[in-house]
Formats: sequence, structure tokens, C-alpha cells
Amino acid sequence: MAHDSYSQEFTSASEKETTQIAKDFADILQMGDVVALKGELGSGKTFFVKKVAEELGFDGYVSSPTFTILNIYEASPYLYHFDFYRLKNIEEIEKIGFPDLLMEDGIFFIEWPEKAEELLHEKYFEIRIDIVNGTHRKISIKKITGNEDALCRN
Repeated sequence: MAHDSYSQEFTSASEKETTQIAKDFADILQMGDVVALKGELGSGKTFFVKKVAEELGFDGYVSSPTFTILNIYEASPYLYHFDFYRLKNIEEIEKIGFPDLLMEDGIFFIEWPEKAEELLHEKYFEIRIDIVNGTHRKISIKKITGNEDALCRN
């Protein structure tokens, strides 16, 4: 990963502005990157993934994997979109094969990553989307480093 140091904060007043932030972020992603998405229900996490997927060449339907746990989008590279909202603990996350899937070629987006932080790569992006009001969002993107005990291939 060439982008070991990265931190940005944005204020978005519309879906159009959030789309541009997501597309710009997609342009720096590399094979194997992991992105932990944080924010309350309805903050726009899946919308953000949708816009990244579009920028990476996926033109199909992007939906929240709340009930399926994982959606895979045939973008370039493949995009793995996890949602751990319904999973109770680290054992359930391991049971679905999450650690093994991180070894696949692709980019990995994880909604509700708090339940799996000990399994995340040594280096990953954290995106926090906070609702300011209506369509206004505060979007923070930063690179997290230092989890040397994690399942890391980078």
C-alpha cells in the first residue's frame, strides 16, 4: 500500500457531493485494501460503497448486505461488501469465513466493523459518516495502522 499516511475530512451537503468524495476515494484504492465503514443506520454507508463500485466499473445493483452478510460486486478489482450488523461476536464472523475471504484478490468494505477490528489488516481505511442534518454529512477518511497481530497480507 503506497498510501500509508492518509487523513481527510469532508462536509457534504448533497448526494452529488458525497458521490464525488466516494469517486475520488475509489481512485486511491488498491488491491487488498480494507475499508471499515462507521456511522449510524441511514448515514449513507451503502450509498458510499455504491458510488465507489460505480467508479471501479460495476454497473449493477448495489444493496446493503444486512441480511446476506456479504455482497460481491464484479468491479475491477472485485469489491467485497460485508455488513456485520446482525452478527453477534467474533466467532460468528470467523464462522462465515471472513478471515479467509480477506486473502482473496479485491477490495473489502465492511459496515459495522467494530465487531471484527481484531481481524482487520494491519493497515486499513476507516470512513466515518455522520449525519449533520437532512442530506448533510460529515465524512472522515483516515488510514489506520499498527494492528500487527491482525490477519495481514500487506
